[in-house]
Amino acid sequence: MVIPKWISWAGFLAIVGGSLAILLTAPFATAYYAAYPGFDIPPVWLPSVRLVLRPLLTFASPVEVYNLYGRVFNLVYLLFLPAILGLHHLHQGTGKRLEPWGFGLLVVGLLATFIGVAGDYWLDGITFFLELLGLLILSIGAVVYGVAIVRSKVLPGWCGWLLVSCLPGVFVFLQLIGHIPSGPTLPFAIVWLVIGYLLLRKSR
Repeated sequence: MVIPKWISWAGFLAIVGGSLAILLTAPFATAYYAAYPGFDIPPVWLPSVRLVLRPLLTFASPVEVYNLYGRVFNLVYLLFLPAILGLHHLHQGTGKRLEPWGFGLLVVGLLATFIGVAGDYWLDGITFFLELLGLLILSIGAVVYGVAIVRSKVLPGWCGWLLVSCLPGVFVFLQLIGHIPSGPTLPFAIVWLVIGYLLLRKSR
């Protein structure tokens, strides 16, 4: 199968999106606890991280800093999308019935999360529940698509299981970080970083 050049760009954008999400997770979550103290129980790591990240948290009012991080973080869902389109292209001709379902769920989940997070940080939280729904659909889609990858061997089987692990990972990282959307998004960021690297290698 001839792999088009745009697949490498899809992989590159996935790496950018995954890296951006990982780098922003700590300041984004920490800014939340500074902007809205008392809304949730702070995680045990917060005091030490807050000291280290102080310059990244004090350049404006706490709410302004938090909203700024949310608006930038929202871009990661669009950066994830080309990699899914690339994987879908690589599955053409494999005849796997599960793949289109996983593809559809991932696309819907990413778009719903993007719109939900945008409304959350640009429109004073009016689309927060869409954000939650998008993350849920994204988690289910990751399981379905992960199983499809294991069966198709388009990527190594372990990569498919890595996608499947996003569903339990959402709940684990939410407990550790305690913030939405940075906590639930972190396992996807790690997996998309790996997928982006594999797509870059495939396109060479």
